[in-house]
Amino acid sequence: MNTDLYLETIDRAEALRYMGFGDSEPEKSFMERIDSVERELIKTARPRFVWKVLSLSRDESGNCFAGGVTLTGKSIAEHLEGCTKAVLIAATLSSQCDMLIAKAQARSMTDALIADALASAGIEQICNKAERLIGQELGNKYMTWRFSPGYGDLPINLQENFITELDAHRRIGLTVTDSSILIPTKSVTAIIGISDTPLPKKRQGCEFCDMRDRCQLRRKGVHCGNA
Repeated sequence: MNTDLYLETIDRAEALRYMGFGDSEPEKSFMERIDSVERELIKTARPRFVWKVLSLSRDESGNCFAGGVTLTGKSIAEHLEGCTKAVLIAATLSSQCDMLIAKAQARSMTDALIADALASAGIEQICNKAERLIGQELGNKYMTWRFSPGYGDLPINLQENFITELDAHRRIGLTVTDSSILIPTKSVTAIIGISDTPLPKKRQGCEFCDMRDRCQLRRKGVHCGNA
């Protein structure tokens, strides 16, 4: 299933974290600049997501399989423990959003920083909205949090497998480069475990993530939605 979504506002606190402000608030003139870029971004972005429910299976070595996707690594096996099915999800703010960021770079690096941070916060909001809609559609089920390729020891090159399984290129225009970068860049792929019974709280955070030593967000003192 694929669905269009909308951004009415963007989480300002989250966007400021991506800009490196932490708990401090920038001066009024900078906030007004954020307001302007936010209006432009909301007007430009065309958020969409696609999702698919797949049966889970495991082999004797503990590897997990969701449809045609082999999920290698200890962290994803632990994450999906107790789950009998999984949802694959892909979401994007659209290529129009990438073009807006490129235009901002051409006129002002400050505007580019703002646009990039707002878009990063925006795609997380879209993923949260998508997750809520999926939960409503599934009904009385228990769901894990989103787990993306590159988190824990789940290989980031599984982005391509997720996109293929979801037919995300045709359905929402999402592709992946040879270096596993999603295009449009403000996009996410993830897997969510599904169970008929309550699930124990799973580990989250930077120390659990395989990207912790090279994460640009961590270097800025902020974190992604999995932290």
